[in-house]
Amino acid sequence: MTTHDPNIKKLRQIIAADQRCSTITPEDDQIWELEPSRGEPPGLAFQTTYGLRAYGIRVFPRFSIKKVPVSDPRSFTAKPVVNDVAPNFIELQYSPFSTLDVIQKTWVPDSHTLTAQVALTNSSSGLVQVWMEWIVQLNPLLTGSPMTAAQISVNTVLQGQTGNLYPVFLLTGGPRGDLSAFPSLGIEVSLPPRSSRQFSWALATLGSAEDSFYAARKATSYTLDNEQIKIQMLQKGQSVGFDFSNTFINQWLEQSQQRVFQLIFPPHRSLEYPWYVTKRDTEHGNLPAEYSSGLSADWGIQKMTDLWALSRMLLPLRPDLVKGMLQNLLNLQGDDGTLYAQTNWNGKVTNLAAAPLAAALALEVYESTGDKEWLSHNYAALIRAIKIWFQPGNDRDQDGWPEWQHLLQTGLADCASRDQKSKLEALIKTAEWPSLAALLLNECRALIKMAAWVDDTSDCDWLENQVMRLEKVLQGSWDQKRGMHVFRDQAGHFSYQGKVLHTFKQNGVAENISPLTHPSRLVVRLNTMDAENRNITCQVKGVINHHEKTISLSMRDFRWEDENGLVVSDEVFSAVKKITVTGMKKGERITVETPDHHLQSADMIIPLWVGAESKNQTDALIKSGIHYLDATGCDIPFYLKIMWLEALCNADHKALASRYFKQWYLGFTQTREGDDFQPGSKVEKSFTGDLDQLVPLKTLLKLLGIERISDEELILSGFNEFFPKVNVQYKKFKLDLDSGQAKIENLNGENVLITEPGPHRIKLS
Repeated sequence: MTTHDPNIKKLRQIIAADQRCSTITPEDDQIWELEPSRGEPPGLAFQTTYGLRAYGIRVFPRFSIKKVPVSDPRSFTAKPVVNDVAPNFIELQYSPFSTLDVIQKTWVPDSHTLTAQVALTNSSSGLVQVWMEWIVQLNPLLTGSPMTAAQISVNTVLQGQTGNLYPVFLLTGGPRGDLSAFPSLGIEVSLPPRSSRQFSWALATLGSAEDSFYAARKATSYTLDNEQIKIQMLQKGQSVGFDFSNTFINQWLEQSQQRVFQLIFPPHRSLEYPWYVTKRDTEHGNLPAEYSSGLSADWGIQKMTDLWALSRMLLPLRPDLVKGMLQNLLNLQGDDGTLYAQTNWNGKVTNLAAAPLAAALALEVYESTGDKEWLSHNYAALIRAIKIWFQPGNDRDQDGWPEWQHLLQTGLADCASRDQKSKLEALIKTAEWPSLAALLLNECRALIKMAAWVDDTSDCDWLENQVMRLEKVLQGSWDQKRGMHVFRDQAGHFSYQGKVLHTFKQNGVAENISPLTHPSRLVVRLNTMDAENRNITCQVKGVINHHEKTISLSMRDFRWEDENGLVVSDEVFSAVKKITVTGMKKGERITVETPDHHLQSADMIIPLWVGAESKNQTDALIKSGIHYLDATGCDIPFYLKIMWLEALCNADHKALASRYFKQWYLGFTQTREGDDFQPGSKVEKSFTGDLDQLVPLKTLLKLLGIERISDEELILSGFNEFFPKVNVQYKKFKLDLDSGQAKIENLNGENVLITEPGPHRIKLS
């Protein structure tokens, strides 16, 4: 029985086709995970489900010397280590026996192929005879068959079927397929002392066995040593190297930067430029046919808030990718000017407007690229996108403070608790949100800057007017007692704390109801045992527009999530006289209440990020933000985490921003200044994270004092005061960053030592 090796989990890696140097087929993208500790028999296995089109397929080696087989990496003489890794490539080194060393390079050249180059070396002074076997276990869905040995042309291969996929495995060297109880190809290798032999294998999976065979045969002809050099050069040119005193931190930052490129796809269908997915693992990649649903129907949805967060990982190194992704959204702009909240490869997914962040992001792209032609080309589209918010469809009372139409636009739904989400949905229907006013203010300010750059001031008066109005409504929404902006009722333009009018736990009538502070729409929440085939009704009798009226709400009026229903009345009540509930079962509950304009929500961060407050208000809002984050366990949307960090930096609270950054992204378990790196579970887990688990590179560089870095120019805004000393390398720049000084060196050996506070601009000669 083998013992568990805690280091084995660090081998877990995802490799998949990389749009920079592989061919990706988004409709059929096969994603592989190196999983060294599961399966029977255990093996150093690459596995996938083909996007849930198979229960699974595993490919792994088994070695035998003197009829003693070993496949479990925990039993190897020298455990596997990762020598080199990239989004589509991994090099492993291990020794199954004391006399046998193996270097295995595995590459994904395209979405349908996994190929490897395996070098066996006899490390002893005697002859070694080893049996090398590659096992391929396919567990197909209902339509299919496991892998079996077959003859195609002069080649012995393994082939199988799962659904409409036909995997074929090919091993060079003239293998046999009949010497094991497992579906495998094996070969006996005689190795003289200190000698090596090299083999290649490929597993290709296409729509026919013939196509798969030819793809596998082609893949075994690649020279992976050459491919590795190309990939290493690409990696070095498109990532920042960090050398802290902690290996785990360095690895995490490197792998996070690599993972970003696994989430980026080439142009596809209506997306004319690269696009992104928020997750990419073995269960994804099976895209539905055009205009249909499928297993990965939500894969590749483009959202403005996600794109903004992704920009913090791609800037400042790849502004071209951010520019292209933003252009995708602009290309799909509606005739009325709407930039849609959700789009994908087939176009828009919803008619809702995206969170207004496009102009601010376009401004950052321009500042990184200097592409005035691109900015000029899109300026009119960005103006149209902001003006749509002030039309009656988004600003119903035309008071200059637009309203969200759906919680989907805010990016808050995924992280909110069920109760919080229900309260936010009520506010979507009844309130004007400070966060939206702040985002629109930020967009208008960005567009005013752009107008001067593109020499088009025709809309500046309108923009200036909106800025003044939005600044005024934000100041009007400030609550000094709570240290935050509060929501405002859409109809009455007041803000007050929500009140429960009555809670029913059984059928009944309520008549002694406390008076309403202001005329209000009513929020009714229903918790049921089951929502089907029920006839629960809630009747409310009250005063509407100075007339007594009764409304009746039935099951179909509620919006359901599991057994929880929510409805907001269309009518505004100035008084409620009687509430009657029928059709309830034991254990069910109905609550009738008014919206809570004093609710604390994660989007309270947005006005702070925009910088719409005075110094005293900023300090109060930071204090409220800390309290909210502590109360929620920091479970807030990814883009708002980054906005919080940027807002703290802008407010000259870098120490606090650094503390949150260490906790959220580097797994720090200690917060005392001067502590050594203490990586927690975050940096020790495998490098297979979703978008919201990766490190915002732009934010980290800013916290280290790097305002901007490019091929030829570096701008330092300050020193590395809140992180341990670190060496940072990007292309020709090498930086030693410490708390009181920064040393900059280029590849020619020229260097400069900075000891005075910034900003400093360094240009390579």
